[in-house]
Amino acid sequence: MNLDWPEGIHPVAVAFWFQPVTVQSASPLTRQTLVLERKGSRWVAELTVDLSGAEAARFGAWLATCRGPVASFRVPLWLHEGATGSLRSMDEYAAAIGITRFSDGTDFDDGAGFFEGTGQPHITGGVAARLAVAGFAPWTEKVLRPGDAVSIPPGSVHLLVQTGRTDIDGRMIVTIQPPLRSPIGRAPLVTDGLTLRMRLANDEAGRGRTRPPARTRWTLNLVEDLA
Repeated sequence: MNLDWPEGIHPVAVAFWFQPVTVQSASPLTRQTLVLERKGSRWVAELTVDLSGAEAARFGAWLATCRGPVASFRVPLWLHEGATGSLRSMDEYAAAIGITRFSDGTDFDDGAGFFEGTGQPHITGGVAARLAVAGFAPWTEKVLRPGDAVSIPPGSVHLLVQTGRTDIDGRMIVTIQPPLRSPIGRAPLVTDGLTLRMRLANDEAGRGRTRPPARTRWTLNLVEDLA
């Protein structure tokens, strides 16, 4: 069963973090520690919601519909307001210097690279922790920045942890976390309005505490739905 976070209800406190899966083995003699990373990293969250009256009743009914961790739902990634990079496209660059030009902005060959400038930012493919993007202005830094996030596939969010400079064709390889769970092909580059598909962490995760007459505070523990 898939739900959406209730419209118009906003938490008063939010914590989202990336949770890796590791196994540690420490030497009893030297305390040297071996750490191995396993697959299955995910987002986890803690949300505090404080409501009264009809809104509290509506939210309590929504939590009952979730039936603990049975139902998954889409949660806005409140910590992220959109890309901080310029997202400058090849189309914008071409409009400034002309559709067909050399990479130094002239229409004559003095050794500069040649390009046909059209395109909007998009994903061309990805595997594991690498994502190939294209459609940006050529030879440009900060079109995407570390800390920006992308949604691929819908309901899954990946942080950009390493970016760089685009090449003459407006392409770039970026590093992401958590890694992709399966290879992807061409896809839109979605950097705002991001949502995560999550579920309550356990049967008790939706318990609230009410202050009479009718104000209730919930602290919700959520985990990403990896199904």
